[in-house]
Amino acid sequence: MAESTSYKTDHAAGPALQEDPAEEEGQSGPVLGSAAEDPASPHPNGEATGSAEEFKISPKLGVTAEGETDSRTGRGPAPSSTDRTSGAYASVHADTNHGTQIGQWFEAVQRHSGAPLPPEAVGRDLANYVSVENEVELSQLLEKNRTLVLLADHPGSGRWTTALHLLTTRAGEALTLRRIRRELGDGFSMEGLKGHKRTGWILDLRATEESISTSCDFGLELLQAHELRNDDSYLVVLLRTELWKHIGHGAGELARKLQPPAPATLFIKYLSSTGITDPEKWADDHRIKEKLADLRPGQIRDWAQTLGRAEFDYRSATGRSTKFGSDGFNETIKVASKAVSGWTDVLTEWHSKDGRTSYDRNYLLLAAVYDGEPIDNLHDKILSLARALGEKNDTSTRLTGQQGPGLMQLAHQVDAKLRPDGTLRFPGPDFAEAVVRYFLLDRPDLIDKFIMWTAQLCMGLSAPKAGKLAERLAPWILHHAQAARSTRTLLVVATNWSANNTLARHAHALLVTAALDPEIGPLTRNATSKWVEKGDAPLLQILAHVFQSVTPAHPEQMLRRLGGLAGSLDQRVQFDPEKRDGVAEAVGGAIGVLWDDDSLRPLLRKTLNTWFASDQKGQRQAAASAFMHLTLQKDDTGSPVLLSGAEGSVPDWVIRGWRAALEYEEPTSLTYRACAAWLDAAVAHPDAANLISSAMVRAVHETPSDHLRGLRFLNLVRLAEPWVSDQDAPEMEERCRFHISLMRSLRSADPYAAPSRSEGEPAGE
Repeated sequence: MAESTSYKTDHAAGPALQEDPAEEEGQSGPVLGSAAEDPASPHPNGEATGSAEEFKISPKLGVTAEGETDSRTGRGPAPSSTDRTSGAYASVHADTNHGTQIGQWFEAVQRHSGAPLPPEAVGRDLANYVSVENEVELSQLLEKNRTLVLLADHPGSGRWTTALHLLTTRAGEALTLRRIRRELGDGFSMEGLKGHKRTGWILDLRATEESISTSCDFGLELLQAHELRNDDSYLVVLLRTELWKHIGHGAGELARKLQPPAPATLFIKYLSSTGITDPEKWADDHRIKEKLADLRPGQIRDWAQTLGRAEFDYRSATGRSTKFGSDGFNETIKVASKAVSGWTDVLTEWHSKDGRTSYDRNYLLLAAVYDGEPIDNLHDKILSLARALGEKNDTSTRLTGQQGPGLMQLAHQVDAKLRPDGTLRFPGPDFAEAVVRYFLLDRPDLIDKFIMWTAQLCMGLSAPKAGKLAERLAPWILHHAQAARSTRTLLVVATNWSANNTLARHAHALLVTAALDPEIGPLTRNATSKWVEKGDAPLLQILAHVFQSVTPAHPEQMLRRLGGLAGSLDQRVQFDPEKRDGVAEAVGGAIGVLWDDDSLRPLLRKTLNTWFASDQKGQRQAAASAFMHLTLQKDDTGSPVLLSGAEGSVPDWVIRGWRAALEYEEPTSLTYRACAAWLDAAVAHPDAANLISSAMVRAVHETPSDHLRGLRFLNLVRLAEPWVSDQDAPEMEERCRFHISLMRSLRSADPYAAPSRSEGEPAGE
């Protein structure tokens, strides 16, 4: 029932009884220098090549996670009792998620969007749930009032998982769980929940910046539960005690503070999930027992998971037992204590040792960046890092021969063991992340330089290594943005990664995560309005995908950003037609993907209608591209989805879409495909032939002025010609018949066409 102790330091905590950690509490910058600028920079020839144009976002908004956890090097969770290799885990001190950040934002978008929470995600959150002491009272209050307010003074108290547990254990048919979509500071009305049968609503107001105006009578509004009763639904509100004091007037009977279970009970539950034997004996050790009393549930979870990993690492490395009272038992507790404290004392002592050189420090930092993996051209990379950090003494000179320490000496100096395969085994769990965190705290003036260097390092690695390092770097970038309240570094890294095929998906995931972050989300979303004005074509394409991904959570704002991105193309005279079309296609594709969300369709239609009529060519072009994506969608019968429900006539907005597509100077390949799909449908479904023909004719001629009528006419003729001329196509006779009918209708509707001759009238001289 634990919350993350800090959003910053537990990005992807495992499925322990926790609150969702993601819910706790720009200008263009310089481009990263190329490897050619620094002869020692890490950029092997021929690696990490490719164009960002090959990067594709899944229609379901998900991106595959890369990299597996590796328990032998201290990465990944404490394995389960069956295979000892359970899912990814990040401790409170790890500041990373060991291979799961890419893809996690998809669930965050779902939570923010108000979509039903996936049962599998709910199951993960509740996997190790331990009931709070006052759960019976909470359940009775929820059943009686249909509304319950869960309070806590600090993060890490278990409001999220307690809410999930209460809602999933209601009697009767299972509830559909939804998190109410809202922006920070929005008001709230119970009326908005009306009509959703058997729904368990969660109103999440935990963010430290969250507020609701006292003028909206929030407390009294929560008492209006008659609609919830009519729908057989429930509402659980999560917030801070201090905020409730300001907005909860009149509804004190609905609110309760959580009473967490006994620390030892929680610890044993969490420790059992790691697969460790005799968890009760570990919990009874005085060195652990004395620490648990002062910890919140989230911190207890972190202690247990760290201990589980330390125990497994010890047995894997030594082959010896960790039985109660043994040397292994004592050593495991000692290592876990250091890891939970962030290795701070150990690292401070190491850095303070007499004779410690900058070369030693740079090696330790580099080894931590690589997370113990083998480092090619080690001395060159240490030299490159030294130069990047601005060092001017002997450490910035290339070492040759046997100058400087070798691998064995370097590993020994950082208290690591060098394995035969070249990897390092660090002293314990999360040591590598602790090294990086120590550097970021100890050298704040070097953070920008370090992040820029590491981002450039990613671009010089082969695909698998580049992806793993990018995932490790992403939390460091986000934490720096949080601390500095600036998106500059975020923009510089995303700009460079977006042009790299291997890293483009990581640029996308990085920006989506930042846009949804409780601390810098608003800052990032606002900064993107400036980015679209100055970004290069690869970045703009990535931004189109980012806006698509975040739209379900922030629909109106993100659709405005898509519109601004499309409109900015009018000012991008430096873009060649291919780049311009690529960006417009990315915007159109984003709209096409979002169309699958029924709840967004009214807003998408409104947006497209605005773009169709825009005086900005870029917006019209993007709208046409978006519409072409929609025309390719089919219903179960194979007919175009946009014709579904059309009774006798095609909706006006569909006509406007075809008109926008026909006003391209040259039809795109997507337009050819879309037109062919509709002409195919006219032949395959004769009952729809008149509707399709009418739509095409109206798109060409049904306008208040004659502007571009000739271009639309010519383009429709161009689009239909390859379709009717395809000699290998089936039903050629039907194709020719429909084509003749369409062309006849097209000419007949032309107000400037010469009247046709009546039958038998002489043709004249």
